[in-house]
This record gives sequence, C-alpha cells and structure tokens, in this order.
Amino acid sequence: MRLVLLIATALALALAPPASAASFTAHLHAHDHAPKVNQPWPITVTATRGKTKLSGSVKYQFLFQGQVVSRQPGGKFRHGVYRDKLTFPGESVGYKLTLRVLVTTKYGTEHLDWSVKVHK
Repeated sequence: MRLVLLIATALALALAPPASAASFTAHLHAHDHAPKVNQPWPITVTATRGKTKLSGSVKYQFLFQGQVVSRQPGGKFRHGVYRDKLTFPGESVGYKLTLRVLVTTKYGTEHLDWSVKVHK
C-alpha cells in the first residue's frame, strides 16, 4: 500500500507543471499616473529576455472596475523598446482606470497594468 502511495505521489510530482517564470521580462515606464485630457502622455515599454532585446507588438486595453471598456491597437517594436503617446478623451476625466499593455513576443504575451486617473 505504501509503495502504491509513493509511486502515485512521485507520478503526480513528475506530471505537475513546473512553477513557471516568465519567458521574458516586460516593463512599462510612464511619467506619472495622472495624464491630462487631450494631451499626449508618453509611455515606453521594454521587452527583454536576459540581455537580449526582443521584438514584438503592443496592444492596449482600458479597464474600469476590472472590466475591459476599450481595446486599442498599439504597434510593433524592435530592439526591445516601444514608445507611444496616448491621448485620453474628455469622457475619461475623473475615473480611476487601468491601462493594460499587452506585450507579445515570440516567447509569449505578458500584460502590464498601470493605474491612471485622467484630469483636466
């Protein structure tokens, strides 16, 4: 009986997915969390795997209270860096939103969340 339990435990451990580390690292850099309405708000996204600067693409999602309320295209990037200037419309003033940046490379997709509250 013990041998069966030991074998079953060993099989379960062998078949369990490993604790996975991200296959690449992505970072979002923005000046602050308070973009001004109708004004360009610069952001920079970086994507690396070790010391290797990756290429890929970026898409945006905007969330309100955890629900996606808008999806926007981003663009492609090379050499590990993507730069953009986002413009928030007047309808977004005063709401606590989450900017979610979806970064996709050949190693998969990572998402980066950044809280914002747009003001005048």
